[in-house]
Amino acid sequence: MRSLQKKYIITGAPGTGKTTTINLLKNTISCMDEVSRKVILDEQKNNSNGVPWEDINRFSDLVFNVTSKELLISDALVCDRSLLDLEAYLALENKTIPHYLQRFPYQDTYHKTVFFAPTWFDIYCQDGQRLQEFDYCLKLEKVLLEQYKNKGFTIVILPKYSAEKRTKLILEYIL
Repeated sequence: MRSLQKKYIITGAPGTGKTTTINLLKNTISCMDEVSRKVILDEQKNNSNGVPWEDINRFSDLVFNVTSKELLISDALVCDRSLLDLEAYLALENKTIPHYLQRFPYQDTYHKTVFFAPTWFDIYCQDGQRLQEFDYCLKLEKVLLEQYKNKGFTIVILPKYSAEKRTKLILEYIL
């Protein structure tokens, strides 16, 4: 699979300000929304178990399928998370990484530079689609960083600044 253009990734554990930053970026550039949240909302609406805290394998399949389709049609320059995040979630749960993720052309799909939003206790909050405790987010953060480094990505840690300052930093970097 080949996307129309390589996308910059903004990633990090849940509740680190990624979506808030992306929503501000949308005032200037095209961005892909987080697929994971869409899948969780749809699964909850349909009373299904394809959510990370119930059936992470089904969740991964669903997110992969939706993301793969969106990557093919999207002209977005930035995306909220990437498919590599699925590998991190699965690795944290000691699950087997599916072949479709092992063979995914990450370097052809995404820019080498990844913007990483670190865990940030002061802004973290749970909601109906973010049930993880803060300690889980700290563990996931370590695994995410390992996954991205192991795949050869260059990680830019976003400072714990306001979303406006983060947005400015990202735009200065990519434009």
